[in-house]
Amino acid sequence: MEKRNANRPLLLIGGIIFIALSMLFVFAGNFNQPSKLTDEQQLANLLSEIHSVGQVQVYFHYEKSATNNGFLAVSQQQQLSGVIIVAEGAHNAHVKSLLKEAVGNVLQIPSHRIQIVPMQLKEEGK
Repeated sequence: MEKRNANRPLLLIGGIIFIALSMLFVFAGNFNQPSKLTDEQQLANLLSEIHSVGQVQVYFHYEKSATNNGFLAVSQQQQLSGVIIVAEGAHNAHVKSLLKEAVGNVLQIPSHRIQIVPMQLKEEGK
């Protein structure tokens, strides 16, 4: 019986070390993952994968509206009211139309709220 009680502290210490090492590996794995992308970055990455589109930058414009609860404004909600897409391939009318349709479908906003403009090409010498 004494031998069994003598092993309890060793088992307890071993269990604590095991749990601590397990947590260390879990947290270390999370540090290696890239930071979460914004919605604008995710959309830009997706659109840039479309044939002939090239590099893309996206900007969302939000309209703020207050939610009233009685006499006080409780919170402000942001509602997407427009999008600007700057793309290398936007000088092509077909690409421009394709981008406008894709963005309108994904974001569920009317096409008149989507502005597609060609990206200024930067010279390599500058």
